[in-house]
Amino acid sequence: MSEKLEPHKITRPMQVVGACLAGMLSVVSAFLIGAAKVQDPDWAPAVLTVAAVVTVPTFLGAILLLLTRFRPQLQDDRFYSTWIERQEERFRDFHAENIVQPQRQPIALPPSQSTIEDLRVERYKRYRGLFLVHSWRPSQDPTQVADIIIEIRQHREGPLSQGLIDRVEYCLGPLFFDGGVVKHNARQDFRLEISAYGPALCLARVHFKDGTGPVLLERYIDFEGAA
Repeated sequence: MSEKLEPHKITRPMQVVGACLAGMLSVVSAFLIGAAKVQDPDWAPAVLTVAAVVTVPTFLGAILLLLTRFRPQLQDDRFYSTWIERQEERFRDFHAENIVQPQRQPIALPPSQSTIEDLRVERYKRYRGLFLVHSWRPSQDPTQVADIIIEIRQHREGPLSQGLIDRVEYCLGPLFFDGGVVKHNARQDFRLEISAYGPALCLARVHFKDGTGPVLLERYIDFEGAA
């Protein structure tokens, strides 16, 4: 006796895949049974057999698409829907303030703006175009809130793109590591992977191969909307 399918209980990616495979088997079986039993008109068995054959790659292609293109939507993380809602709320009524609307006049910048711009350019030079970035997702660990990747980014050409970085020391505090963590994985942009239940300040000391002094970068690792 086949069990009744209850769609509301299908919440995990493998359950969705299983439901698709079960549906494929049901459809293919129906076509093949029909091909065996239907004799009139003469062309019906052939059509049903072809339909059964075509159904298999169609379903498999749909499953592959679900597991690749729509993988984020298949997450069973309890934070995912909340994160989507927060993102929609955060960007509600969004308008890019750096793009001047046709009906608006450009805003006159205060004299101090030139000084701020000088400081901005100076930051590029001081850090040699290197910056610390992070990305996150709802954690796969039930005791944590977010899985986080921290890594180095290069603005235009510089030490990272030229292979001049020897190592990067990370420090996030004693709640994460007993001391600092040194990364040598240049091909992965010296990425560090962590899980966290709260925001933290991350410092990264970048050491170079060309004998110049290290550069100290910082990043506040936040994941607003995860909780």
